[in-house]
Amino acid sequence: MPHSVGAAGDAFRSGDLSSRQLTETYIDCIEEFEPKLNAFISVLNEEAIATAEARDAELAAGLDRGPLHGIPIVVKDLFEVEGTRTTVGSEAFADRMSDSDATIVRKLKDAGCVILGKTNMNAFAAGVSGTNSTFGDVHNPWDLERSPGGSSSGTGAAIAAGLCLGGPGTDTGGSIRVPASWLGIAGIRPTFGLVSKNGVYPRSLSLDTIGPLARNVRDLAIFLDVMAGFDPKDPDTALAQPGLSYTDGLEDGVAGLRIGLVKNYSLTNIDPPVEAAIRAAADTFSDLGAEIVDIKVPPLEGQLDYAALFSEILLYEFNQILGDQFRSTPDAERLFGPIVTANLTDGAAVTQEQYEARIAERPSILAEVKSAFNSVDAFLTPSLPTTAPLLSAAAQDFGRGRQFTIPFSYTALPSVAVPCGFSPEGLPIGLQLVGDHFQEALLLRMASAFEAATMFHNRRPPIFCGG
Repeated sequence: MPHSVGAAGDAFRSGDLSSRQLTETYIDCIEEFEPKLNAFISVLNEEAIATAEARDAELAAGLDRGPLHGIPIVVKDLFEVEGTRTTVGSEAFADRMSDSDATIVRKLKDAGCVILGKTNMNAFAAGVSGTNSTFGDVHNPWDLERSPGGSSSGTGAAIAAGLCLGGPGTDTGGSIRVPASWLGIAGIRPTFGLVSKNGVYPRSLSLDTIGPLARNVRDLAIFLDVMAGFDPKDPDTALAQPGLSYTDGLEDGVAGLRIGLVKNYSLTNIDPPVEAAIRAAADTFSDLGAEIVDIKVPPLEGQLDYAALFSEILLYEFNQILGDQFRSTPDAERLFGPIVTANLTDGAAVTQEQYEARIAERPSILAEVKSAFNSVDAFLTPSLPTTAPLLSAAAQDFGRGRQFTIPFSYTALPSVAVPCGFSPEGLPIGLQLVGDHFQEALLLRMASAFEAATMFHNRRPPIFCGG
């Protein structure tokens, strides 16, 4: 069975495999593994098979929509998909139906994708644990007792377990990069505004981004080609660059590029297996011809108060989005769940003055971080300082990763996460490459070179479709 978008597309076009056959294989695997993984809120079997048959008929008639023609994907359950429930992972929205598609869902459909189902997530994208008090916790296919990461937990787990070939996620404070790291797959948080947020239930209007998760970097680039671009329904996409292909130059390598290890940051407060993997990754980049340099980026060395950024920007905006509805809903704490309840309580305590002060200081901090790109092409950090904790772990075990995710959410910088090793327990470890605004193509090129040199992405978890 093909394990990449390109391999599946080749098989479709040669006649060795049809989209319907691949879709049915995935549906069978979802039925087998879903009781263990709990990755889905809704499985769209009939709709998926009908779409796959239509894509097969188009290919037979000479109509080829491009690399994603007939490719089965999953969609996180905060993206509007016409005619489906869009629960945002919450009992409060359990019966909420979508009457239209989110912009990127429409783009992915137009590109030929087959949607297998809507995936489980932290309620309202609140958290990185993959836990859900309404629909149940998502489990990590590498170790069912461990977190898959969130909030794009179901999408990440489905990809890692081989139940699809990719799908869109959202990343506010790390919800693409966290599951990518803990599940041994690839993900990219694009520059804020590169991908439309229209039709995606918001968590934070100034921090939310949309990006793909997939099994390898080339597939990320193929998905991003379709997803990126200006959308008149989302004014934040006004700066999105038209006409780029993220697959162009993907194999150009890293020779001559400069990659920065940030002093007092990149290798600070991380577990020993993660440190060893990041040091080895730096050596790999050096062997490939990149120059590894130590750099100082003062805002990343303690100037940024990650907890304050989280509470005074993200939670303030989350409360503006959802707070009134929460407080006017009977039995709200049960319906919305404990994490959302705590988030909204904390968000309501942030004053407008505190919030505006945080927003006002953002340009100067951003300028200081961006100035580092005058001397390096990208920063290298872990995606997270740990491997996946137990699902039953305490909140602080999930919070440590904010040192590597929130700063780049705050500065709206793009970052790509790919596997770079495994712990002694066999759990994936991810690295993060961070670039200047709209440098996604460069980051993907760097990640692709690393991936080709290491092959960590080819390792499969114990639970995997096709064995």
